[in-house]
Amino acid sequence: MANSQTVAGDPTFQSFVLLMDTLVAQFGANCQVTLYDMREGSARLIAVSGTVMDVAIGSRLAPPIVEKLNQANRSNSGRIMFTSTTPDGRRLSSSLTMISDPATGGQIGVLKIDFCIEHLISSIDVLQTFCGIDEQPRGGDASGEEDIGQIVETIIAETFENRNSARSTSGKEHRLEIVRRLEDRGVFRVKGAVEIVSNSLNVSKYSIYNYIDQVRKTRSSQ
Repeated sequence: MANSQTVAGDPTFQSFVLLMDTLVAQFGANCQVTLYDMREGSARLIAVSGTVMDVAIGSRLAPPIVEKLNQANRSNSGRIMFTSTTPDGRRLSSSLTMISDPATGGQIGVLKIDFCIEHLISSIDVLQTFCGIDEQPRGGDASGEEDIGQIVETIIAETFENRNSARSTSGKEHRLEIVRRLEDRGVFRVKGAVEIVSNSLNVSKYSIYNYIDQVRKTRSSQ
């Protein structure tokens, strides 16, 4: 439960404390919501709901998070989403939402939501392994005799060459195009292919599964 005693006597954040408990009740034990007061000039933790990781009331947002906060302030987006990890290495999908004073418009607080996605990634890995048992990629170019890593490297090189671009994996559009071409070759039917692709593109396996899902949804709607 949220530590409502930390904001007792100050009605400013009471409605947000109730929202925190609702979010954790909705999304379960993998969700944790923290509330930070910024009226003193820095983000100080005043309430927490959920038990994904240990946090101390009165602690401050970490410098990398503060920098993300500053970037959001400069862009006036009011919200940022990113991936992070718990102290023990579990992966998180995280977000920060700015809380403004209705009277002045000034920033007075931050609501941080952390959702542990480790179990989702593990489930995807299990499904990928199960579905890939004894399967071979479609087409002669992606036969079981050919090294999957080499196929991936070749397609990555071809994709960037066709786009007249230097070899870089920083663009989402390029990564999505690579995944689309790999899907055409049936590479993802081979056990372990997702891990090889994620390593080659320097992104998480979770991201690769998202790209595959986008490619398949686009094709099913055509």
